[in-house]
Amino acid sequence: MKIVVINGNEHHGSTWNSVQLFIEKVSQLSKHEVTEFFLPKDMPNFCIGCFSCFLNGEHTCPHAVSVTPIIKAIEECDLIILSSPVYGFDVTGQMKALLDHLCFMWLSHRPNPKMFNKVGLIVCTTAGAGLYHTSKTLKNSLKFWGVKRIYTYKKAVAALKWNDVSKKNKDDIDKAINIMALKVISTVNGINKLSTPFFTKFMFNLMKVMMKKNNWNQTDRKHWESLGWLKGNKPF
Repeated sequence: MKIVVINGNEHHGSTWNSVQLFIEKVSQLSKHEVTEFFLPKDMPNFCIGCFSCFLNGEHTCPHAVSVTPIIKAIEECDLIILSSPVYGFDVTGQMKALLDHLCFMWLSHRPNPKMFNKVGLIVCTTAGAGLYHTSKTLKNSLKFWGVKRIYTYKKAVAALKWNDVSKKNKDDIDKAINIMALKVISTVNGINKLSTPFFTKFMFNLMKVMMKKNNWNQTDRKHWESLGWLKGNKPF
């Protein structure tokens, strides 16, 4: 199993430790390969809203040097892990900056056919509140990329540092992540047998109608045409 981890910050706190625990569980059950990115180190730039990725292609993004390696890693993996602690009831600014750069991959623009058979895992922790909104932000991107199955692990750890997390909470995390690892491995191994989510099918068919009328963005339209999607071909 190829795993890509995108960490929303560079701090080795409760969120990072939860991800490492998951990888440790996976290593006990399955062969795996991990590629890990840390934000902002591996993608330090904010999206500047130039629309170049939408109109001219993602390779024209002024930050393509940083973004392209992350895209390639995502394309080649089986499991995408997006992890972020809660910052102001949402993801870290670094994580949001990356997600902004990847909007060209949404079903409403140029969905990547490789996304339709991938598994996603969201990992969020917080000392207190904000887990729902934070995990929803991450899930929205995975859904609009067309990821086939999405799992979420979120936990309020009631501590500012991993070393201060209580034994009870660490035991709870260990048990929950062990169960999650089993689910994810099973899903990755059987991904081709699973049905495509209704949301993905609905959005794909809706955008196919829109793309047939698209005379405002030839880059998006040519993407759909080149894959035969406007002539009835489907990626799932």
